[in-house]
Amino acid sequence: MPKISRDETCDTRDWVARLAAQPKMLAKVLAMLDWMEHAQGDLRRADDAERRVTEILRETGQELLTGWAGQVADAVTAEARAAAPVVGQAKKSLRVTSVRDNESGNVALTH
Repeated sequence: MPKISRDETCDTRDWVARLAAQPKMLAKVLAMLDWMEHAQGDLRRADDAERRVTEILRETGQELLTGWAGQVADAVTAEARAAAPVVGQAKKSLRVTSVRDNESGNVALTH
């Protein structure tokens, strides 16, 4: 079983299943592996390789933070709704009475 740290092991099936559930992240990981395994490609200079790695990591980090923020927002929203349910879904009706002024023909609305 592969180790992810000195003290902790990682079940390969577990992380494969987790990556499969996150298609964007899976695509990033596969792109990084492809890039690493094909070092003889178009990135022969260290500066070009560094630029590409920085770009990949920046994009990946942005996607991670966006996904994290969405999950946090969903969790906070669910907690808030559970703590104090809002009756905001019901449509409120406005009661209006019209009074016609017989002399001018104008209508005055009162609540």
